[in-house]
Amino acid sequence: MAHETKTQIIEAGRKAMIAKSYNGAGLNEILNEAGVPKGSFYHFFKSKEELGVAVIQNSFVENTEKLRLALESPQLSPLARLEDYFVRARDEINSRELRQECLICKLALELSSLSEPLRQAVRDGWEEWRSIISDCLRSAQKEGEINPDHDPESLASFIIYSFEGAMIRVQVNNNILPVNHFLHFVFHVLLKANA
Repeated sequence: MAHETKTQIIEAGRKAMIAKSYNGAGLNEILNEAGVPKGSFYHFFKSKEELGVAVIQNSFVENTEKLRLALESPQLSPLARLEDYFVRARDEINSRELRQECLICKLALELSSLSEPLRQAVRDGWEEWRSIISDCLRSAQKEGEINPDHDPESLASFIIYSFEGAMIRVQVNNNILPVNHFLHFVFHVLLKANA
């Protein structure tokens, strides 16, 4: 029961932060959505900030598992797996008519005003993604798909920066073109140029 209540609070927090941003989401609104009294909230979290960290971590767990499964698929070569993952992400965004439901992208726009624990939670999540993607890039190098001189760690970081930036521009432009540019230049120019 306690675990279920905590999960309800985290999910209500995620929805509120996606809809209104971290700063725009009020604690009372989150608790009303979760159907949880304020006293119960403080049984699980010391503050809204602590809830925010839990929401970010929960979001990363879900997305990291998708990334890990996609990049371990034996049906495709390593580089094809990586490209396929981002193509699927693009197609999912299109299927939602460009409505952004990615909490991480949403929070990236207000990170400068957030606390250090919230920024650290985002950095930790991105670091895990970087590790998974760099492993895939190393495999692609072993198979001769990409230039062996590329540093997989830096390249993985660049891919994440580029994709997150493209996702923000999708929201600003209200079209999918930034992600299409990301796919073209990362997978058909940068990585294919010196294979």
